Amino acid sequence: MKFKHILICILLLVALFFLSKNSVPKKIPKAIPTLTPIPTPTISKSYIVPTIGKKPVYGIAMIGDSMTAALGPHGGGLSDHMNSLYKENAEDPQRIIIDNYATSSSILAVNTQLTQKVTIDPYTLGPLLSQNYDLILVESFGYNPLSQFGLEEGLRQQSLALEGLMKKLISTFPRAAIVFVATIAPNKQNYAKMTQPNYSAEERAKGAEERISYIKNHIQYATDNNIPLINIYEKSLTENEDGNVMYVNPTDDIHPSFAGVDFIGHEIGNFIHDSKILPK
Repeated sequence: MKFKHILICILLLVALFFLSKNSVPKKIPKAIPTLTPIPTPTISKSYIVPTIGKKPVYGIAMIGDSMTAALGPHGGGLSDHMNSLYKENAEDPQRIIIDNYATSSSILAVNTQLTQKVTIDPYTLGPLLSQNYDLILVESFGYNPLSQFGLEEGLRQQSLALEGLMKKLISTFPRAAIVFVATIAPNKQNYAKMTQPNYSAEERAKGAEERISYIKNHIQYATDNNIPLINIYEKSLTENEDGNVMYVNPTDDIHPSFAGVDFIGHEIGNFIHDSKILPK
């Protein structure tokens, strides 16, 4: 009988041991949250023109190829026209200062215009990124196409370069407005006729079409990314959708004539004035 009691006690102790062991709560591992990657926003796609306060003097920088360089190192007729518009109020006249960094180069060389001094005899400008501007005008560089890549890849490279340019300008000049400028259209029948007299009609048309493709890609980029656009290209077309020879220099059949330079200057000046990007 005594042995039976001892056995029962041992069994009870064993049972209590296992019960106490199983009653200890197990640690539940903390759930690690899954992070959903957030895509890096494209700066230019969210571009909003900053509001610029009224000033007595506005600074404008121009970037582009030889089509824009034709306006002169300080804008020439564009400067004259804009200053006439902004001095209309005799009691509160304003002044426009233009620095034209455009050179005969492609969009891939734009960093030179941004980071190095640009000498346009007898003036030396820049570097652009070290200056203080209220407005930056970006022309298409369409007359210096990236032919070495072929058309499709060349246009892609142009878009990538414009994207990089926009990011750099916005981060450096957050309070400045950026406006794209589509220059005058080439004339397909006469393109480079004086400089390349041996070109066939097909070759001249092909050369013009290639440049038109880059100008239109520049226009599309501005449209897609909410960038204000001065579309001189469309306004320079004739009824048959060719470039108006009136605006093309007859000595090379490429660059703007005197009438073309005047036309470009007035279109740019009127757009800036009428859109109130630089307030009066």
